[in-house]
Amino acid sequence: MEVVLLKTKKILSTIGTFVIVGAVSTAGAALWTNVLAERVQLAQTKWTHRKSDKVIFVDFKKAKRELGR
Repeated sequence: MEVVLLKTKKILSTIGTFVIVGAVSTAGAALWTNVLAERVQLAQTKWTHRKSDKVIFVDFKKAKRELGR
C-alpha cells in the first residue's frame, strides 16, 4: 500500500510543478505584452536615433484598438 501512496505523491508533486511553471510562464507573457514590449521598443528607437532629443513613438496596435471603439 505504501508504494501506491509514494507514486501518488510523486505524480501530484509533478502535476503541481507543471501548474506552477505554467502560471509563471503565463504571468511572464502577460507582463511582456502589457509592459515590457513597449519599453523595449522605445529604448530601441532611442538607441537608433541618438542625436535626436525628441522621439516619436507610435504604437499601431494600441491605435488600431482605439480607432475600433
